[in-house]
Amino acid sequence: MLMYTTSSSSSCANCGKGEENAGDLKICTGCKMTRYCNRECQLAHRPQHKKECKKRAAELHDEQLFKQPPNIEPCPICCINMPIMQTGRKYQTCCGQYICAGCFFAPVKDHRGNVLGDLCPFCRTPEATTDEEMIRNNKKRMEEFGDRIAIFNHGVYHYKGQYGFVQDPVKALEFWHRSAKLGHAESYHISQHW
Repeated sequence: MLMYTTSSSSSCANCGKGEENAGDLKICTGCKMTRYCNRECQLAHRPQHKKECKKRAAELHDEQLFKQPPNIEPCPICCINMPIMQTGRKYQTCCGQYICAGCFFAPVKDHRGNVLGDLCPFCRTPEATTDEEMIRNNKKRMEEFGDRIAIFNHGVYHYKGQYGFVQDPVKALEFWHRSAKLGHAESYHISQHW
């Protein structure tokens, strides 16, 4: 990374006044490094600062663009990293956990090795066998726990008109906005493209 010659963090780049003389110094919104005591000083210093500012702003943009995405939490059962693709994991409406496909399709056994049947691999509660049960579980997670994934799924049901919901893209967008505010990345991505 290139080092930039900037004024000290406690003085204006144009007039040299410190924070004690000029009040709170404002940071340049382009490079996020140079400080000014007011708009007049910023405009006066602009010809000298413009080239350096554009270069630094481009670097900041590239850093943001090419930074690694946050890691998805590992599977709570096998502790192996979850696949990035949605098809490699399944959301459990009973406990609100993502389970990797390997753990989801593996038979659930008790402490003696006996296969227990259709139980959630994580919380060991009976899995939803009907659409109504699955929707009830999803609504419970959404209303009682504020589960961002359940809220996102509810938006998908409205968008596609699945499970008896009327197809309503506007209602779906409301759910996706709500889920995005809670930090669900896919909801944020979808809502930004509308």
